[in-house]
Amino acid sequence: MLLLPLAFPCASESSEGTRSATARIGFTVVVPPVFKVLQTTPVAGGHEYRVWANVKSIVLNGQEHRFARVGEATLFVPTAKDAFIVHGL
Repeated sequence: MLLLPLAFPCASESSEGTRSATARIGFTVVVPPVFKVLQTTPVAGGHEYRVWANVKSIVLNGQEHRFARVGEATLFVPTAKDAFIVHGL
């Protein structure tokens, strides 16, 4: 059986004055915009969409729609002959 000492010898060095090190580190987090249609309801004059977005505004058919906050919102899109909205992709 091999006998090992209970404590290993350690050495330290002391010096005069203070020594310090500084460093800076930065993080960049890229969050892509997300827009999800949760529910579609046909109403008079268009469609009402219950949506979730992590941005405060989106552009649909060249028209900007703004939300009060990030998260779930209701969006009314009037019916137009040339408008196409693709959802559920």
